[in-house]
Amino acid sequence: MSTVARCPNCAAEMARLSLAAHYGAVVEIDHCAACRLLWFDQMETANLTHDGLLELFRLIAASEAAAERPLGERLQCPRCSGPLERIHNMSRYGRMIHFRCRKADGHAVTHAQFLAEKGLLRNVAEADLAQPNRLMAVACRQCGAPLHALRDCNCPYCGAPVVMLDIERAVESLAGHDRERQDVDAQKNAERDALIERLMATLDGR
Repeated sequence: MSTVARCPNCAAEMARLSLAAHYGAVVEIDHCAACRLLWFDQMETANLTHDGLLELFRLIAASEAAAERPLGERLQCPRCSGPLERIHNMSRYGRMIHFRCRKADGHAVTHAQFLAEKGLLRNVAEADLAQPNRLMAVACRQCGAPLHALRDCNCPYCGAPVVMLDIERAVESLAGHDRERQDVDAQKNAERDALIERLMATLDGR
């Protein structure tokens, strides 16, 4: 793996992030704060611990204050330099957009797309408009305009759907992430115990 990844959007050097993974491992991903892009060589987020995800969420939040560089029409793979294709994946929270290398060298995802995939962001619904206190500090993810008083679910400046931080779903997402990992660990432990029992039975039968 290359030690330096170039941003798929601006071609600047991306920052390498080392995040806590399960079983004491470390997951490395690449990040361009100016373009708000994350690069994953594989499905690293599935291996992140609760603390690793929180660290990544904090980094994304710290980057939000800086001006965002718009995404170009063509994104380039930092590994093979080929074009990235826009694809739609499904998560438990709905359809998500990734930018994938055609040679399976990895994929890029924006901050907003990553947070939506993890259940932290969702589109504003009609029911949310009746609770203006939940819409504080909302800004349009498309044009960046501040949205202090929404009258409908779309940005009044560019017309894009407005997204909001959903704290309840964020908590649920992190809890679900831990439950899934616990289920995987329990299954592996059960398979290990069954293998040991079979080996012991074989040895006893000799």
